[in-house]
Amino acid sequence: MSNEDALALTELHHSLQSATTPNDIERHLRALALIWEDYYLPKFPIPFFQVRVADVRAAGGSLSTALPLYDEVLHGITGQNGAAFAQFVSTVRMFAQGDTEQQARNTGSLTFFQRWKPAREHANPFNWPMLPPASADILATWRTSPHQRQYLNYIWIKAHHLEGTFHLAGESANALTHWGFAPHLVQCDTRTDLKDPEAIVQTLIDLEDAFSATIPCHERPELLAPGLIQAVHAKLMRTSKVKINDPMVGGVHYINAGFTRQTTQKSVVRRSQQYNLAFCPAERVDQQLEYICRMGKQYIARWRNPFATAAWLHVTFVRCHPFDDGNGRMSLLISSIPLMRHGFPPLCITPSLRNVYYDALNIAWEGDFQPLINCFVDSMNASLEEVQQIMDAA
Repeated sequence: MSNEDALALTELHHSLQSATTPNDIERHLRALALIWEDYYLPKFPIPFFQVRVADVRAAGGSLSTALPLYDEVLHGITGQNGAAFAQFVSTVRMFAQGDTEQQARNTGSLTFFQRWKPAREHANPFNWPMLPPASADILATWRTSPHQRQYLNYIWIKAHHLEGTFHLAGESANALTHWGFAPHLVQCDTRTDLKDPEAIVQTLIDLEDAFSATIPCHERPELLAPGLIQAVHAKLMRTSKVKINDPMVGGVHYINAGFTRQTTQKSVVRRSQQYNLAFCPAERVDQQLEYICRMGKQYIARWRNPFATAAWLHVTFVRCHPFDDGNGRMSLLISSIPLMRHGFPPLCITPSLRNVYYDALNIAWEGDFQPLINCFVDSMNASLEEVQQIMDAA
């Protein structure tokens, strides 16, 4: 390791040791965990960093992705130390298997309002050949708008609000829309768990980076593939993958970035007071993601109504739910590809249309995409209008 790399790591440890407020402790803990995984482990794949990253994953609840790193270390250890570490790894493996079996039992005991069905059983976009009546106005407004940059800022903020990553005060959201992502503009409302302005700004930048990684697909739909989807997800979740639950004691929640649920072995069920929704079984996620990409790139390249293609991509991706977290933001990015290929703005779902959106998703699952297409159109119009109002008021 170079002196520069060693010094940077030492300074991070010193910063953590000298931190006194919960926010500072959380910030430095997250920074240390992220730099172990994103910088030092790829550059120095040695047992010290392999174990550090595995420990973060295991402590954060992801035993299935900690195990491969522990196994790599185990294979290089001999003697008595190897025997002790082998026992530790065996215990981790037992707990990981127990977690997977418990999730399966919990899921199997539920009654579902809608059971999961494969993407090939969903309606296809050819049933909706005509562009929505309002699409010409949206296209004209977008092409002539001097505020396209502000629109992107706005929809990244709303995407995080919709998924509950954080919640901003209205004036703060407007300022970030207008001026861009700067920590001093961040003011959270009382609903938010993530309160660190620097982390909030970084999650917005991560979403922008993930969006940028999809741009080549606008011109070359054949690039849409599971590997690209996983790379986009890794960018999206770069900051969000490490969450410090209690900075004073160091409790960690780890979200796998770039790993599908087939790798993480996580089952997903959406429960509410009204009903339960089933998602793709973990063991079929990779197969489904491959099918969605294979059919999706054909629809993107050939079908003349990009709103119908966006609806198909959206409902199949959301109900596949390929990742542990971030699927809502990912579905917006993937669904935006056919729209942007035809010159429309990227998709936004405003929080005010949350209930309409969820109802439309359920109807789309039953085979009618029209309410979801209408929701896309209404949300695009509302977003363009609100961005214009924000800029006019400045």
